[in-house]
Amino acid sequence: MGYAQAKGGVENYNFLSQGEDHIWMPVLHYEAKKGMYAELRYNYEDVKTFSVFGGKIFSGKDNSLSVTPMIGFSIGQFTGVSVAANVSAERNNFFLSSETQYSIGAKKSSGNFLFNWSEIGYSISPNLFAGLSFQYTLQDGAGDPDPGLMAGISLKNFSIPVYVFNPFKKDQYFVLGLNYEYQLKKRK
Repeated sequence: MGYAQAKGGVENYNFLSQGEDHIWMPVLHYEAKKGMYAELRYNYEDVKTFSVFGGKIFSGKDNSLSVTPMIGFSIGQFTGVSVAANVSAERNNFFLSSETQYSIGAKKSSGNFLFNWSEIGYSISPNLFAGLSFQYTLQDGAGDPDPGLMAGISLKNFSIPVYVFNPFKKDQYFVLGLNYEYQLKKRK
């Protein structure tokens, strides 16, 4: 396994669409030295919902491919349990990431759903990237696909991705992120 030092990050996404309420979605994540993984989320599974996820990262020696199976618990507007997997791959300047989760609601008002957010992109330079993104939600027998475009900049430990979903339709919406990644230094 290709584990290095412990690391973590803060992801801050803002969903913006005309005629809809702004949705702020923060995600805190931490990866331990031996590959244990944890995430805290708010407004992710549903608005006014707090979630805790945990799992283990499995990666190759060069870390170009990693798979992280997880289990999570949510409380709030959606209350229930989720099983999820994050997959990421890099090759030269290309990258791919996909998060898929199946959530089972504990209340009748919190229905079960399947969700996927995937993206494939290209690093144009060390500081610029662009690509395609896709979100899909399946709930109550109805699927809701949202294709999108993404672009962003990276500066040291910060990245600012911008997404536009359904770019050629009236129901388009934007996601703006401000993300920070850090690596814990080894003690001497």
